Amino acid sequence: STEKAIAYAKIYAGTNYSPAMETVLKVAFSEKRNLPTFRLKSSDTILLSGYMKKWVGAYLAGYNNRPSVRTGNCSGTHPDPMAKTILRARIPGLENNLADKIVAGHSLLMTIENNIGELLEEYLAVKLSPLGWYCCWGSTIDAVDFCKADGSLLQVKTRDNSENSRVRQGTPIEKWFRRFSRRPGVYNWESLNRMLGRPGYVSESDFRAFAEKTIAANPACIYIAANHLLNRP
Repeated sequence: STEKAIAYAKIYAGTNYSPAMETVLKVAFSEKRNLPTFRLKSSDTILLSGYMKKWVGAYLAGYNNRPSVRTGNCSGTHPDPMAKTILRARIPGLENNLADKIVAGHSLLMTIENNIGELLEEYLAVKLSPLGWYCCWGSTIDAVDFCKADGSLLQVKTRDNSENSRVRQGTPIEKWFRRFSRRPGVYNWESLNRMLGRPGYVSESDFRAFAEKTIAANPACIYIAANHLLNRP
């Protein structure tokens, strides 16, 4: 089945097929529980070809949507007007314009926070691939972010209170989180360095430098309207 899956992957990925994709694919098919569930048409549920078309599509969509190359979209969700009402009620005398900027800034920060995990994933994809760890772009291994050819599995989270429950069910998935949510300014990079056997290999300062460089090179990855309130005096 794995060899047939690889054959289909090569067809669907075409020139985008790579050794990294093949490694992730082989690990995914090494254990049934690694395989993600896709919403397939009923006629595709038993066909490997249909499954692999979805799998390759998910992998390439994840890879092509990494922060360094994607263009962010305008959020279709608008802040609840009640937030501003409550804010001004709680802080009497707060200027209307400042209240608008606080609400707008909060929405923007939420968008940015949602991007931190994706920036972290891309940073680790760059740093870990030379060590044989490959990113499972597009969630192409269930509950796993990185894998090695030997079957090692790693889940990555931005903070300690965002763990995926599947990791707690006796699976062989290693887990790592970037920061401690209740300990400001305390990070967990050294535990990852120990796992990699490379002291000081990855760090918060290096990750920040990567994020700054990525955003500077591709600011469009985070959508901010030209007339955003924070751009106004």
